[in-house]
Amino acid sequence: MDEERRAAEIALRTFVTARWVLLALVAIGWAIQLFSPAAFAKITSWFPPPPEPRGTATVMIALAALNVLLQRLVLARRRATLNIAGASLLIDATALTALLALSGGVGNAFTVMYFVPITLATQVTPRWTWALAAYCSLCFAGLFAWTPAAAHAHAHHDFNAHIRGMWVAFGISGLLITYFVHRIAISLALQRAELTHLRERAAQDRHLTAMGTLAAGAAHELGTPLGTISMLAADLETMEPHERGDAADAIREALARCKQILGKMASPELRIPDIGAVVETWPLAQLADELPPPPAGLQLTVQRSPSFTAEAPRCAQPREVLGQILRELLANAAEACRRRPGARGVQIAFDLSGAEAQITITDDGVGMSPAEAAAAFDAFYSTKPEGEGMGLGLYLARAHLRQLGGALSLRSEPGGGTAVEMRFPLTHRPAPNIPARPPPTA
Repeated sequence: MDEERRAAEIALRTFVTARWVLLALVAIGWAIQLFSPAAFAKITSWFPPPPEPRGTATVMIALAALNVLLQRLVLARRRATLNIAGASLLIDATALTALLALSGGVGNAFTVMYFVPITLATQVTPRWTWALAAYCSLCFAGLFAWTPAAAHAHAHHDFNAHIRGMWVAFGISGLLITYFVHRIAISLALQRAELTHLRERAAQDRHLTAMGTLAAGAAHELGTPLGTISMLAADLETMEPHERGDAADAIREALARCKQILGKMASPELRIPDIGAVVETWPLAQLADELPPPPAGLQLTVQRSPSFTAEAPRCAQPREVLGQILRELLANAAEACRRRPGARGVQIAFDLSGAEAQITITDDGVGMSPAEAAAAFDAFYSTKPEGEGMGLGLYLARAHLRQLGGALSLRSEPGGGTAVEMRFPLTHRPAPNIPARPPPTA
């Protein structure tokens, strides 16, 4: 809408300028008539018959008033539209017809000026261009009926003057068309340059956003092992000797986990600008085979559709990205179950719909209210107690899936668990257009 308004504003300014040029030419003619009637009579002898002064003055005043209104009420207030620009050209064609009818009608050599509004209409829309062409043709045809008999006789009597007038009219219309078409070309070139600049800035912004997303994802995943290390390190002094060995093993395991996370974040698969360049395919069933073990006391149930076999389907998306998203969703589901006494566990279902994979993670945890579910994908929003979560898990998961051409949806009820569905194409699609579809209820 902004681009259309900008185009309409450029077109309307061009039309207003063209109208001022026409008014300036007429004003010059009036000045010559006022200060040198003899010179004016000699000039008008080239354009028989001479214009009717009162009617011509009325049309010129009307056009000047229209220009002032367009500049003050439309352009100054940034209300330009393509329809206003097209209607302005219709008024110009009507004014030209009136001027021709007042100065010889169809015998006037300046009928060639009809090409000016038709040419300018190409800056609006094809529909308006065709409409102006048809309207000018009708106006030209109407001049045959409006032309006085005396003007016909005069045109036949002084045919040489008519030919000279056609030459002058051709020169004026050619200059006007060349000037304004050149201005249109310059405007389009500036728009293309601005669009190129905006695209470059958008690409830079996407890269910066990708870097921020990766950094936030690393911080989010590192939070759990670093928290474990911090807690165990603080309790080392109060531990029994045999407990310290277990704590040291846990710290080493957490450090290994941190190293693993950092290694995955440095993987080429996780560099967002390179996503989509991965050409090696891998069995999608590996996502189910590489699921992390469930926390103690919780059960993880995996369901696979018949299409999820060890050989097929195969996926060309970055596996580490999908694995990271899936681990985050499973961690959220497990946390929701731990916060509800008596929760049985988490179910994960793998399915395939055409060239799109669907993975649904369902838990019977505490669930979320409608307001919490609506805000679940917002950055830094968390239902966990303060200090236990950054509120970036679902936000980052959806951001990654969007970059892969996929989508993430959520459905939850208080006390009834939560179902999260991740969908993504088997091959990279940089411009996703996947309609939202609610996952099955818990």
